[in-house]
Amino acid sequence: MIAPITDPLAELHRRLAVVRARVLAVAHHHANGFYLFGRAGTSKTYTIRTTLAEYDKPYHYHSGHLTPMGLFDLLREQHDRIIVLDDVSELLNQKIALQILLAALGNQPTDTGTRIVKYRRQGVEQIVRFTGGVILVSNLEIHAAPLLMALKSRVHYLKYDPSDEQIEALMLDAASKGWSQGRRKMTAQECREVADFLIPESRRLGVRPDMRLLVDKAFPDYVLHRSGFTEVDWKDLVTTTLEAQLVELKHTPAAKSNRKGTKAGEHQVIREIVAQFSDAKDREAAWQERTGKSYRAFRRRCVELGL
Repeated sequence: MIAPITDPLAELHRRLAVVRARVLAVAHHHANGFYLFGRAGTSKTYTIRTTLAEYDKPYHYHSGHLTPMGLFDLLREQHDRIIVLDDVSELLNQKIALQILLAALGNQPTDTGTRIVKYRRQGVEQIVRFTGGVILVSNLEIHAAPLLMALKSRVHYLKYDPSDEQIEALMLDAASKGWSQGRRKMTAQECREVADFLIPESRRLGVRPDMRLLVDKAFPDYVLHRSGFTEVDWKDLVTTTLEAQLVELKHTPAAKSNRKGTKAGEHQVIREIVAQFSDAKDREAAWQERTGKSYRAFRRRCVELGL
């Protein structure tokens, strides 16, 4: 018996349909949250945002660094909206932030849909009545720490890891629709020409296909060359981008510690701990948990802040 031919794009669309269903479950208040993870460059965030936009669901998007205090303020400001938190791995390493998320995502005894989130700041307890939802996007899987497992139990949890063949099919599909970004525009034929070069060149160099390489880098390189702003061919620009990606993956050493940045970060940790805890032992325990450093280091930072 001959096995049926699998269409990579159709299979990918089936996977994306599951992602969209989970997003809509949060948007329509059938679920409080959704955690989506998988490798970068597979259109996770794009799918979430376009799904919410398609159904005209108001949402707030945040990417990058966020402290526990910042998270609490965000929940207060967007208390009735969907909040999309992108690249959340650092946030989930903070115990206080996790506790805030658990409160925002947990079900209450009443069926009003309101979740009470509390945060103690400068000796005063503040309360947010949160009725929205939280969608978290990450490249990393949740590990078996108790608080993280508690988070996993509160939300729909999905690994999105399409095959290279499926991502290549998605790249060709995106190219077939043309591209525009501000004043920069490309026809479908031009986009297909770029995709037809990028895909085999990625294979040749051993770089996994990535939508960002196509849309955010290769397309702009083509427009740059077409506009006459570069002496080299766009294909050379694309190849050097892929080669740089390969070097980054295989050879980039660990970044050196930035002492000034570390001190500023520890000052922020001190402020949050002082706002959260009044007892000296609780502050010491929170400091050691957050930084792994001694109480003597805690005192030094307090003196620097005049506390």
